[in-house]
Amino acid sequence: MGELLNKQHKFYQHNEQELIEQYKGQFIVIHDEKVVESFGSERDAYIYSVQHFPMGTFLIREVLAKT
Repeated sequence: MGELLNKQHKFYQHNEQELIEQYKGQFIVIHDEKVVESFGSERDAYIYSVQHFPMGTFLIREVLAKT
């Protein structure tokens, strides 16, 4: 995992409970260690991300409750 993606992943892990409360069931786009947008489908999140950010600088993550 590249350094930028690693930072985005760590942001998710560090804020996971808050993100679950706010975005449960959504696909979020994380860029610059913040949630920039959320979507109902992974496809929509991907289209938005590639239109707005260089590849390798964003993370798309489905927000699911911990089991």
